[in-house]
Parts: sequence; structure tokens; C-alpha cells
Amino acid sequence: MSFDNNPTGKLNTKISNLIDGQLPDFIQSDHPVFSRFLKHYYQYLEAGELRLTVNIDNLLLELTAASNVLDVDGNKIVLESGSGSDGKFTAGETITGGTSKATATVLVDDLGASTSRLFITSQQRFITGETVTGGTSGASGVVTRYRANPVQTIQQLLDYADVDNTIYDFLDNFRDEFMNAIPLTLADGVSKRNLIKNIRELYRAKGTSEGHKIFMRMLLGETADVTYPNKYMMKTSDGNWASKTIMRVAPLTNIAVVEAVGGTIIGGSSGEKAVVASATSFSEGGAAIVEFELNKSSPSDTFAFTDGEIVTTTAKDSDVNMTFTVKRIVDVPVITNSSALYTVDQDIEFDTNTSIGNGLATARINNINTGQVNGIVVDDVGSKYEVGDTLTFTTS
Repeated sequence: MSFDNNPTGKLNTKISNLIDGQLPDFIQSDHPVFSRFLKHYYQYLEAGELRLTVNIDNLLLELTAASNVLDVDGNKIVLESGSGSDGKFTAGETITGGTSKATATVLVDDLGASTSRLFITSQQRFITGETVTGGTSGASGVVTRYRANPVQTIQQLLDYADVDNTIYDFLDNFRDEFMNAIPLTLADGVSKRNLIKNIRELYRAKGTSEGHKIFMRMLLGETADVTYPNKYMMKTSDGNWASKTIMRVAPLTNIAVVEAVGGTIIGGSSGEKAVVASATSFSEGGAAIVEFELNKSSPSDTFAFTDGEIVTTTAKDSDVNMTFTVKRIVDVPVITNSSALYTVDQDIEFDTNTSIGNGLATARINNINTGQVNGIVVDDVGSKYEVGDTLTFTTS
């Protein structure tokens, strides 16, 4: 089936490349024009049609009625770039999409006053509204539509159901099917393909602070700070200053976590026992995580469970064993070596080999402070310096 192959925006299985090997030798020798015709015919069937919005200005005759100057072949003479034309591509050059970075080769330039299209080698990754630029001519135009070729459409028909391989205009149909509550207009730089592929993670984070942050970045391109009202809530005469004891685990059985509430979890290697007061589940790094709140009056109040051990309990309704793997919790990181060359909003992965993190958490740089020079080692003394010159330090 088509789904067995890796999706690609280009047509790799071409018929035009097989023409010379399939025609009898006497046809190729006695009828070379017919042989070339067949090859170009299938190249045309394998070509994609890219419609563009361009500016093309032709040289006019100084007559009362509008009339163009023609060359010896009867074609209109196009003014050079900078004199009114910026969209005259040349056959054989490579065009590149400014946003998608997709590339294709121009086969036929059919751009003019009445037509606005290029015939190119198949490339389904061009994005409607992006600007494509010619690698040789420097011409540019805005994509208004891409039309796939018949051969590729037949060969990869089932691949159109794959968001990775469908054409850009079909992404709106995927949106209507999987995320009709999401507006059509997204923030600059947001890929519709990637959003459709990861929309399940957004739905799973719905109602959480991370879900709101993703939603704001997706629609407005801004980073949101989520603050819960209870953070600054003052309760009069409230003397309950109890703190929660929590443990995070990864479920190994497909049983509702609420069935663990009220039960006693037992560590397989540590032998620790604790009573589950409440249980909530969420996703972290694409993996399912369960957070237990442990009762302070548990059989063992030390809660000395070990990272990676298996804990078990009995489901209160179905009366079956529930097993979980204990995960380390990342609290407030302490920076011992600040290093250099980091940027704001850069993600940092924790090194689990040094017992930092749980393998699922990442950190993000929020702010960068200016460092200081503790000492100077001169590797190359240089020349032409004078006393009183200002030295500028760089990080390169």
C-alpha cells in the first residue's frame, strides 16, 4: 500500500525516465522526434502546475494602440528586473519557497498578462501565500495555488490522507475534521502540518496552564504567564498550614487511577508503605504520569520510596493489582556552573546519568545575566595597540 512508503512531496517513480528503455531500437533510430515527443509528453503529465502572482512588464511600441515589441521568434520582450518586471523565471532553474524551503525545477515558464503559472517538477510542499524565488534569474512571485500532476495523484492517492504528504490547500480539510474549534488564522511561524499532527497533545493539555500557554503562542505568537488566583488569596483566621506530600509515578496497567485512592501502595524494593489520599493523571513529555497525594498518617511516615522502583496497590472496585514505576520529581534547580553562549527561551535537557530529573522534564532559560572577566590570558599579542585603548570582549 501507499502508506508503506515514507511520505515525500516529490514524485520519485517516474514514467518519463523509462521511455528510452521501453521503445524498440528501430523506433528510436528511425523516429527520434516521436521518441522525444513521448518523453516530453510524460514529463508534462508528471509536472506540477504552480500558479503565481508576479509583475511582468513588456516593451511597448510607440503607437496609438497598445502593441508589444516582439523578438524574432514572435515572443514579447520582457523588461529587465528593476524596470517593472520581477517575476520572469527561466526554464531549468531551481525555485525555492521562502517559508516551506521546498525546491523544484522550472520546466516551462507560462507567466504573462493572461496566464500566471509555472510548470515545475512535482513538489507538494509549497505553501499558498509564500514567496518563491528563482535561483538563477532572481525572479520572485507569490504562490496562489499548487496543482498536483495526474501521475503523482494516481500513484500517491492514499498519501493525501497523510498530513505529511498532502498539499497545503488540503490542510484546511484536515482542520475541519480534527480541530474545527481552532481559528483559520494562526500566528506567524506556526506550521499547520505540525499543529495538526500534535493537536492531540493540545487537547490533552486543555484546561492546564501549559495548555493556555500553547494556545496563546499558537494564535498570538506571544508567551503567556499563567497565575492562579489562589496564589495571592488571603484567608482570614485560617490556621491550616499543612503541606502535601506527593509522589509521581508512571502507570504500568490500564486501570483508572481513581481506583488507587484509599489503597496502600507498597514499594517493591524499598518495602515502604503509604496510603493514597488522591490521584490525578496528566501528560509530561508525551508520557502518561500519575500524581499521588500521600496520607500523612500512612504506616510509614518517611516515604522513602526509591527512583525507578515498582510500587503496587489493589484497585478498590475491580480488585486487581495496579503497578506503577516511581519517577523522580524535578523541584527548583540550583545552577552551579552558569557557563555561556546560551539564549533566552532555549530548552535544556537534564542529564539523567547524573541523577538529575526524571527523563521527561526539560528546563527553559528565562533570563541571562551579564558575566564578568575574572582573568586574562593573552594567546596572541597582536600589534598597533596604544596605552588607553578600550578592549572589547566577545563570546565568539
